[in-house]
Amino acid sequence: MIPTIDRRRFGDLLGATAIAAYLLIALGTAVSTTGSGSSCTTWPSCSTDWTIGPMTGEALLFWSHRAAALLAGVLVVSTALAAWRLDVDWRVKAGVAVALVLFPVQVALGAMLVVGGSTLVSVAHLLFAMVIFGGLLGALIVALENRALEDAGERADEFTEPIDPDPSLEPDDSDEPVATEPTADRVQVEDLEPLERLRRTAGAYLTLTKPKLVWLLCLVALAGIGLATVTGESVAVSTVLATLLGGTLAIGASGTFNHVLERDRDRQMDRTNDRPLVHDLVPVRNAVAFGSFLVAASMTVMLTWVNALAAVLTLAAIAYYVVLYTAVLKPNTSWNTVLGGGAGALPALIGWAAVTGSVGLPALVLAAVIFWWTPAHFYSLAIAYREDYANGGFPMFPVVEGVLTARRHVLLFLGATLLSASLLGWLAGLGWLYTLTSVALGGVFLRSVVRQYREPTDDAALRSFYVSNYYLGAILVAIVLETVVVA
Repeated sequence: MIPTIDRRRFGDLLGATAIAAYLLIALGTAVSTTGSGSSCTTWPSCSTDWTIGPMTGEALLFWSHRAAALLAGVLVVSTALAAWRLDVDWRVKAGVAVALVLFPVQVALGAMLVVGGSTLVSVAHLLFAMVIFGGLLGALIVALENRALEDAGERADEFTEPIDPDPSLEPDDSDEPVATEPTADRVQVEDLEPLERLRRTAGAYLTLTKPKLVWLLCLVALAGIGLATVTGESVAVSTVLATLLGGTLAIGASGTFNHVLERDRDRQMDRTNDRPLVHDLVPVRNAVAFGSFLVAASMTVMLTWVNALAAVLTLAAIAYYVVLYTAVLKPNTSWNTVLGGGAGALPALIGWAAVTGSVGLPALVLAAVIFWWTPAHFYSLAIAYREDYANGGFPMFPVVEGVLTARRHVLLFLGATLLSASLLGWLAGLGWLYTLTSVALGGVFLRSVVRQYREPTDDAALRSFYVSNYYLGAILVAIVLETVVVA
């Protein structure tokens, strides 16, 4: 039996190696897009006398990439030696072996690029780097799961056994108030002075629009607008404002219909039983009318001040979230979050379409980032509130498949998110700010998920949920700063 400290240190080493592999990808894409390696035509040095030369911004980026390659190489070899010395799972050894075998090939491709390799070599260089990262991430997942089960011992069922959701909850189509506890808020509103009653009612309608979603989804659309400018398209301030206004109205409509459709399930959940329709602060028919008004207002703004394609995509986003996700997927399948991620990804296409009148590849890759990020983000929340979701009758993935499997999927989707983010930087020509932001926050995000294995608590899961928000928000801001503000 290998001592606990050896296994734990091996997990730390494997995690550091995976992060170093991602750092290498991110810096490599930045070198490619900024052209910082154009002045260097020899390898491994940039001159025959082995001097580094003037340390300009581009030279610093170039040498940072080479330093990252050296660091990643040392860590890959060290991890491979440790894996073969310790009695680790064969799947861990296989993932590390993939990295060990492919890393020299990756280095050779990098050398070919320096001395004048083709675009095909550049693509192969990036793909090999992604496969290396994928092998290390897979090995890390297996190592963390095995360690978590060993630490849990007899409590392992807490992390592997699913919970049976209550399937009996169905929406109530009537507009009659349903008695709920507590009902104090409803009684107080009826007894308030007119001005205070108006304030409470306005607050209830604002809550229906889910304002916490507005800033992030509008930021996605703004990033899509920014990416469109790299094609040489100019963008008017009026177009930006109209797109954000139309998007805000659409998000509000989607949130309102979500409240209407889930009102009966919301009554069963601690997290949502304070919503306006649960306590009859807003009649159902009024909420439906309010949501319909917001849809009409959104379409009017988009058709009048943006363009028809942006309007169609906006309407599709509303239908996707309300009909496909809320009404069909969420109550019926544990893959609801994954399949429903397209609703949050569509604003990327809307922002691009608002500027160009079409849909471009960078916008699709940004949409892919959002799509993969959605389960990596939301599964942590669902882990923390798995019993609450079960009470509401929602077959969320951690409820149906268990916590340990859900954490595995968080890491897998996070890996896909990080790789998509690197691909976006490469395609859109994003530079230093985007690279540093995606590496720093991506590392923090990954570390927070790894901590869930070593600290299997709801608080740890919620920390990952919040960190995921910071990660996405930060890289979206970086895109906007590099494409709109700086340009």
